[in-house]
Amino acid sequence: MQKLLIKNFKKRRNLLIFLTLLLLLSLILPLGYSSTKESILKYRIRGPRISRITHEITVLNKGKLPLKNIKIWVPIIKNETPYHFVLINDIMANLPYKDFENDSSNNTYIFWQINSILPGNIFKARIEYSILSFDVQYVIDAHLVGNYSKESWLYGNYTQPEQYIESDDPLIKEVAQALAENETNPHILASKITDFVSKHLKYTVQGEEKGARWALEHGEGDCSEFSYLFTALCRACGIPAKVKAGFAFHSNTETTEFGHMWAEYYLPNYGWIPVDLTWHQVCYQDSLHFGLLHSFPLKYPYDTVFIECSVPSVNIEIYQTVKINSGSIADFENFSLANLTYDTICKTETIESLYFLTTMMGARIFSPKDYKNLENAIKEFDLTVQQSLETKDLNGIKQANIQIEYILGLAEAIIFKCGIMLALTVLIITLIVFAISSKKRKIEACSTL
Repeated sequence: MQKLLIKNFKKRRNLLIFLTLLLLLSLILPLGYSSTKESILKYRIRGPRISRITHEITVLNKGKLPLKNIKIWVPIIKNETPYHFVLINDIMANLPYKDFENDSSNNTYIFWQINSILPGNIFKARIEYSILSFDVQYVIDAHLVGNYSKESWLYGNYTQPEQYIESDDPLIKEVAQALAENETNPHILASKITDFVSKHLKYTVQGEEKGARWALEHGEGDCSEFSYLFTALCRACGIPAKVKAGFAFHSNTETTEFGHMWAEYYLPNYGWIPVDLTWHQVCYQDSLHFGLLHSFPLKYPYDTVFIECSVPSVNIEIYQTVKINSGSIADFENFSLANLTYDTICKTETIESLYFLTTMMGARIFSPKDYKNLENAIKEFDLTVQQSLETKDLNGIKQANIQIEYILGLAEAIIFKCGIMLALTVLIITLIVFAISSKKRKIEACSTL
């Protein structure tokens, strides 16, 4: 009799352990959902932010002779990705600007042509923006990366060496080959390069541009050198890559005098993938990065103000300040697509919270079909947003808004169902524990007889 009671006790104990482990497994399995070949989810946008940015430029003639025939180009922030909405609110200067100009790299500049700036005098300009931006997380499946069209302009242009990006240098080629080994997938290879550059370089501010070869040899550099070396190694491995320049901030209330640089590499089926190694952002870009130059004109590389005039540049001093403050959605009252996108993405914070809650409540076990439907609905929503922004389709964003309501309702239903199942599970476990305790007391009572 005593052996039978002990055997039953062990069975119930094992059942209790199994149920507990099953519940824990539901809680610790990784979150997320995967892309399919039929429709590739390239990125998710979250965390909408509205900013007002003021870029002030001052050009001082500190020489003893007049500056004559001055040409000034200032690159501007623009809608260079599907997930940026940029408005130029005002352009103020003590001389009127002449025009907007574009270059072969699709950069856009405000252009001033000035007859003369006398000694000690200045040219001053101010550009004011309202910008709706997002945190962007790329979702890359290495198996879905396509093949490069090596005859294309993009591939030829962004795999060749250039100033500061010496991808044909023997040392850079040697390191690139060692990193590549037998790897042919460009995304996996770019990840290897990312890891190498992050570990090899120590962040040290440089007074002038040094370039990829110098950074590789000396093991240090600032945002420029990190970006040059990453880009050069990618190009040496046959991966199109480029350096970007612009402004980046840590908060929505900040003033800086400096630009910032990061990099991008290109993947077929996915496009340009951001990599900012000094800010530890890989396949991700926060809502406080604003690009000015998306590739660089050879005549004026790596700067945010370009000047030509009749005297040596040592007689010219350039100052700039860039201020960022919080903006308002009212800034985009006449921009329907921006307004609706902002409203739609604001709701994703609730979606993410409810999705996490369903997972923590064991929806994979208690309601697996509904949980899978929820994952698919969130993926479908992200795809709708992605495709709508890439085509500037207002109706698509309206559809995404409808999908949000469905997702919220589905998540709430799953939480309700899981709540009931959890309550029942707790009740069952309590009864089992009570039964085990009772049997244990009986065993102990029998053993004393």
